[in-house]
Amino acid sequence: MDNKESPKSLHAIRHEIQWSNLALIILVTVLLSLGGAYINISANAKTFDQTLQNTAELISRQYEFTKELPPDEQIIFLDLITKSLTDVDRISIVNDNLIRLYHTDHSLIGKKYTGSIPDFKEHSGGFYTEDTTGPSGPQHRAYSELYDSDGKHCGFIMTIMLQKSIKSVTHRTTLLFLIVTLAAILIEIAITKTISIHIKKQFLSFAEDLEGTKFLVDSMRANNHDFTNKLHVILGLLQIGEYEKAQNYIENISIIQRETVSSVMHAIDNPSFAALLIGKIARACECNVRFILDENTHFNSKDIYVPSEALVTITGNLIDNALDAMNVPLALSDDEAKKQKELKISVMTLPGKMLITVKDNGSGISKENAAHIFDNGFSTKGSGRGVGLYHTKQLIESLGGSISFESQEGSGTCFMVILENKRRAF
Repeated sequence: MDNKESPKSLHAIRHEIQWSNLALIILVTVLLSLGGAYINISANAKTFDQTLQNTAELISRQYEFTKELPPDEQIIFLDLITKSLTDVDRISIVNDNLIRLYHTDHSLIGKKYTGSIPDFKEHSGGFYTEDTTGPSGPQHRAYSELYDSDGKHCGFIMTIMLQKSIKSVTHRTTLLFLIVTLAAILIEIAITKTISIHIKKQFLSFAEDLEGTKFLVDSMRANNHDFTNKLHVILGLLQIGEYEKAQNYIENISIIQRETVSSVMHAIDNPSFAALLIGKIARACECNVRFILDENTHFNSKDIYVPSEALVTITGNLIDNALDAMNVPLALSDDEAKKQKELKISVMTLPGKMLITVKDNGSGISKENAAHIFDNGFSTKGSGRGVGLYHTKQLIESLGGSISFESQEGSGTCFMVILENKRRAF
């Protein structure tokens, strides 16, 4: 009682592709955001230098207008200017004697500058920047040379951005990119989910068509064998001159074939499931087994959602096991040997419920084997087999259903599958 383990399901493949694409989109978004943040932070560094230079040039021009004013008035005037320069933390004017003529921290005005002396000979253009440490802590500092009316060096201006201010700008930039990245990822997930729902509908339809095509091919293959056998019968009747019997035989098998297909398609509204049953009817005929579809069989896909591939796997495995059980060679009495082998299938649905029964009049299951019938690897047919019923049970339980059986040695076995759930909304 076994079937080979089925390959990865189409649904699993769809989910794998969906999540792989989403992961790729998120990865690209993160990399683009990191690249954007790096470029922005690098651009900020150049902006800081330009801001310091522009501020130094502005203070230099203003100092030219105020250097003749009394010190107190000069400080008031420069304070008005520096308060409007919010991008710069400190401004200091130092004369040729290294005395601070002005500083945003008034306590340092008039005191001697003890920091590093700018070397304007090494840096042409009268302006350059460096990272250093001053009274206010670690800072990015710009030096701009001051000239008197004769064009001689008379001091320098320092415009300063504290490292904590620079870090604050960097943190804000990073936080902004992080927020934008998270927002983009959330939007991508929402869009992906919306698209996925739409694709899922199409995918399920495609998967069912694909499964239906596969089982139709299997049905055609089985019917081909059955048809070949019937041709041999017809050929034999013609060769012995029984033309009327050959005609009747052809008419009978045509009627039976039409009725079989019609009854299955009328009772089952799932193409994959219907194709499976038609194929198994032909297989049963090959095995000299009478296949009976219960007259009350009725499957309505609106009653309950069961993936086509799961429905085909469950029912197909149970039918194959039943056919195998009826073809086990046993020592039979004459009456038992003459007994017609029969396989009866019943499928019924109600809103939210489904019942599948597969009944055979084969050899049955012994009490000893009955306790292990759903064990992985258990088989009475040798090693390497015995996975069909195990995986069938696993699949049924994953769908929230249950499977049970009744059996009597020498009389046959009946498997019953019950599934219950609400029709899935997409």
